[in-house]
Amino acid sequence: MGESGTATAPAPIGRFRPRLSFAPLRVRGYRLLFAAELVSVFGDAFHAVALPFLVYQFGGGARELGLLVAAYGVCRLATTPLGGILSDRIGPRRVMLVSDLSRMVCTAGIVVVAVADAGNVLAVVVLVAGTGLGSGLFQPAAYAITPRLLPAEQLQAGNGLHSTATFAAGMVGPGVAGIVVALLSPAVAFGVDAVTFAVSAACLAMIGGAARATALAATASGDRAASGDRAGAGDRAAADDPAAAGDRAGAGAGPGDSSGGSPPGPAPIGFWQLLRESALLRTVLVVTAAANLTVGGMVRVGLPSLSSVDLGAGAGGLGGLLAAFTAGSLVGGLFSAGLAGLPRRGATAMVAGLVLGAAVALVPFAGYPGAVLALVTAGLASTVTNVLVITIVQQNTAAHLLGRVMSAIVFAALSLFPLSAVAAGLVVDRYGSTAVFLATGATLLAAFVFGLSRPELRRQ
Repeated sequence: MGESGTATAPAPIGRFRPRLSFAPLRVRGYRLLFAAELVSVFGDAFHAVALPFLVYQFGGGARELGLLVAAYGVCRLATTPLGGILSDRIGPRRVMLVSDLSRMVCTAGIVVVAVADAGNVLAVVVLVAGTGLGSGLFQPAAYAITPRLLPAEQLQAGNGLHSTATFAAGMVGPGVAGIVVALLSPAVAFGVDAVTFAVSAACLAMIGGAARATALAATASGDRAASGDRAGAGDRAAADDPAAAGDRAGAGAGPGDSSGGSPPGPAPIGFWQLLRESALLRTVLVVTAAANLTVGGMVRVGLPSLSSVDLGAGAGGLGGLLAAFTAGSLVGGLFSAGLAGLPRRGATAMVAGLVLGAAVALVPFAGYPGAVLALVTAGLASTVTNVLVITIVQQNTAAHLLGRVMSAIVFAALSLFPLSAVAAGLVVDRYGSTAVFLATGATLLAAFVFGLSRPELRRQ
């Protein structure tokens, strides 16, 4: 049994052979989710590229742009816990729909302000803050819905393919967005972003129909041989039925059950009780927070300084370094998708994290070509770690708690970003960018050595 009361599959016996599987894409509900997130991430690039140019169009500068980015980040962080709570109460698909529709409206509002050329930066701040609120709701729900759409044996492959699609869209999106902004205008780019939210929402709306069709097919088959199989099918079909999911996680009839016969089962475990009882969850949260303590500042502050000052590569060189990490992450998604059935996934994830830390520490000493290679390695290792750890947590968490657990992990990853950025700026000014990379590498190594030392994670 997992620590949250869910059954975990035994480690496979015999020699493990990696094999990439695209089986999750044969599941219609997952395929729709895959399309929704692919389109959404592609649209996010238009927001990121167009926003600075809109600020400059209105006569603003770095201070105003910083205010906008801060407003987005704070609002996203503020609603991340709420996204988990609502996912468990009303269903993750509904939360994702609300998120996409609200961000579509806010982004359309930015288009109106941009077309009117009113120069009202305050209005843009409010609308960008609204997109941040919607973004905070989305991510925990996206992690919570995947286990409801796929059988357990396909979950890791599904998470890996999702990561691959995300990074692929992240590579293509900025280039296309830059062309649109340069040839047309920031307003058109925000218009494309608004359309992508509408397309994503349409895909999510169709997931409900796909899940209901799955449930009807399972019922019509009349297969009653294994109650566990029926429960699994019910989990996947009930993406919008959190009450039923909670009842199944509680493993019995509740106090209000009128069927008679069997006595009431135990009440479903709550999040805070799970946090007290689950050494696995506590370890994952500690490792996540520690690993992200300095990474944000390294990427946003240390890497630009390294590219322009130490390597003399300028803005184009910075783009190449960022693309190298993204390319490695894309490959890492495919690689981790082929690791389904891997024994000791927790130990593998932590070892990959150690590779990440070592690669980051080498970046400032390897010259530009070596830095590119080190960042490709870092991106690959980072994605393998993320996919394996997320899959472990998903498979060890009861369905009625999955949204809140995922939001806690996302919050742990994001909450220290402002501190990381400020600290990195101070370190670069005083000691140079190399110190930031060394500190980040050391922090990552310490975090993953701690994770590797914990049996509740190492033995998964």
